[in-house]
Amino acid sequence: MEELVSCRDFLPNLLSPKNMIIYLDIDGVLTYDSLEKFGQAANGAMEFLRAITNKYDCYWLTTHCRGGENHATEHLSKKLPAEALPYLNLIKPTDWSTWKTEAIDFSHDFRWIEDGVYGPELEALRKHNCEDKLIKINLREKPDQLKDILSQL
Repeated sequence: MEELVSCRDFLPNLLSPKNMIIYLDIDGVLTYDSLEKFGQAANGAMEFLRAITNKYDCYWLTTHCRGGENHATEHLSKKLPAEALPYLNLIKPTDWSTWKTEAIDFSHDFRWIEDGVYGPELEALRKHNCEDKLIKINLREKPDQLKDILSQL
């Protein structure tokens, strides 16, 4: 007689958390911050958002999401195509006041994608042996860097 498989056998796989956290800046990462392209979507931004939100647990780590205020989606909805909205809505807010590293959960595996890191933030990464978790981005020198990062994650 054939054995029936319960839906409960599949439930843990459906509900299990994504393994790695992605902390994501906006200006200089998803949009250009150079004068000639200021505010325009970075090359590959849509593909990047689609890929990371499908594979990882994503959080905003940006000045557009700070101090209990979350304006990240509102800010990007003016700069990215409407098709990006479902992916933007999958990225969770963080709360920090002085340094972005205040919002990082160092007890989990993560990558922080950022274009500008301050000394105290680097020191916090060093303190937790997490300097290698920082992915520095420079769209001025490498306009297709988001595509390169996807191949590294």
